[in-house]
Amino acid sequence: SSRGEVPDEWYVVPFGKADVKRIGTDVTIVAYARMVTVALQAAEKLQGRGISAEVIDLRTLSPLDGETVVASVRKTGHAVIVEETWRTGGFGATVVGLIQEEAFDFLDAPVARVAGEEVPMPYSWHLEQAAIPDESRVIKAVESMLIR
Repeated sequence: SSRGEVPDEWYVVPFGKADVKRIGTDVTIVAYARMVTVALQAAEKLQGRGISAEVIDLRTLSPLDGETVVASVRKTGHAVIVEETWRTGGFGATVVGLIQEEAFDFLDAPVARVAGEEVPMPYSWHLEQAAIPDESRVIKAVESMLIR
């Protein structure tokens, strides 16, 4: 579980509009739901290693704000998609397809995907944590992409 500030006033999240949670120049990390927090934690640690990561929270999958994703990838030249679900059949493949179609000429490396392990979700808390992506897996994906 996570804890944080909750606004007192009424607010509306724009439907179909992604949110750039962190501005960066070296790599775009695209995530949604709980993986946004994981992506932000990874970006913070990457900053300490001299890598500037832009983090995009998709917020809604349909409609998908492809313009924000594509603009970021065109700027950074690198993309990592992070999702909690399995890689097979995961929504991340849709984002990869979008980047392939709209920003291919701007990519300096193949788009990377960090996803849940291809196993049924374990009941044990420790095994569940091993099956879900964490910041270390995101960092490894980014560094293997940038440090060739």
